[in-house]
Amino acid sequence: MKTSLVTSTFLLLAGFAQASSFQFDLEGKGGSGLLSGNENGAISGSPGIGGEINAGISYDDVSNLLTINVGWGSANGFVDLTGNATAGHIHGPTTSGGTGSFTQNASVKYPLDSLGGWNANATSGGFSGTVTILEADEVALLAGRFYINVHTSANAGGEIRGNLVAVPEPAETGALVGGLAGLFALARRLRTRQAA
Repeated sequence: MKTSLVTSTFLLLAGFAQASSFQFDLEGKGGSGLLSGNENGAISGSPGIGGEINAGISYDDVSNLLTINVGWGSANGFVDLTGNATAGHIHGPTTSGGTGSFTQNASVKYPLDSLGGWNANATSGGFSGTVTILEADEVALLAGRFYINVHTSANAGGEIRGNLVAVPEPAETGALVGGLAGLFALARRLRTRQAA
């Protein structure tokens, strides 16, 4: 019976090791999306709002490609920036992940504004494209230690920001819960037989 417990654990973990695509949300201390309230510092003027568009944000851990589809401005259903974007980057990694990273700043790691798919327009801008993530940054990315920051002339330090936060897949969560429930039931049977 102990062998079957080990085998079950191995098969459960092997299934999770095969995951290849992770969805992301944009979050921060001010809420969901690309928001001025997610910035760490004062914002000048009436700042814009942005967020995910089309297919949103996903990461493929086999190809190491982060696919980003974000926009801002009234043409994308958000609020216009104070002016055209002067820069856009992925910053990171912060020193901690999760909500702890929401109040931390980090250096630019991956530029977006020099890639195809960048649109700096204040009323209809955004980025739709892919970024190759270094293998060494994958764990930090999945731990929520990177964020997107869009800069304008009025807000050179950043006007809107959103931390990249991985979203658990419902199927993976269900499989994990189901697998753990099976392991607990097996362990209970083993204890009952050993006590008898």
